[in-house]
Amino acid sequence: MPFSHIAPRPVVLFDLDGTLLPMDMKDFERAYFRTLCAAVRDLPPEELVRCVWAGTRAMAANDGSRTNREAFAAVFSRESGLDFLANEERFLEYYRTGFQACRDVCRVTPVSREIVEMLRRKGYTAAVATNPIFPRCATESRLRWLGLAPEDFALVTTYDDFSFAKPSLDYYREVCRRLDVRPEDCVMVGNDVEEDGCAQALGMEVLLVSDCLLNARDLPISGFAMGALADVHTWASALPARA
Repeated sequence: MPFSHIAPRPVVLFDLDGTLLPMDMKDFERAYFRTLCAAVRDLPPEELVRCVWAGTRAMAANDGSRTNREAFAAVFSRESGLDFLANEERFLEYYRTGFQACRDVCRVTPVSREIVEMLRRKGYTAAVATNPIFPRCATESRLRWLGLAPEDFALVTTYDDFSFAKPSLDYYREVCRRLDVRPEDCVMVGNDVEEDGCAQALGMEVLLVSDCLLNARDLPISGFAMGALADVHTWASALPARA
């Protein structure tokens, strides 16, 4: 189903990694862990990687009773023996410095900035609905690689203040609560069939970006609009201005 058939909705939610920021996720993960292990030497590299993944799984399973940051910190600290919150500034310093090298494995494009700027000019609300498993400074860095800023969006989801993660529908409900909109008001633009496509169950329109498509569980895709990031640009160009 082409994007041209999608009716306008006032709110456009964007995934980041693999959508606004094209990348091969495996290449990105390798670059991320290589630079993180170089910065945090308290643990052997393989142990640090294991503990980060354990914390990430805790965020994916979060039930809303604490922030994703708190969920990650509790499990990482337990698994590693390294108190995450006591050492958090060291990790944040990594995101401000060594993490920036991960830009080199991303396919940075001006198309993403053009799409967001076009939607804002036309009166649409744009928000970054990226999986909130990174601290704010890491997410804002990835936006800056694209020539975008947090101020360009009505909301940017990060682990600091979100209590659910994709593919939980409660994550998307939380996004809608923060924006004070209904799911039916939203178009979700993403590249992961499960994590982004699940928003369709709440009544959101979903546009799947095929450039870096992820479908780990081989889920059916026939019910989704699908196209390249360039097609999202064409779709946004054709949208009418909102009064």
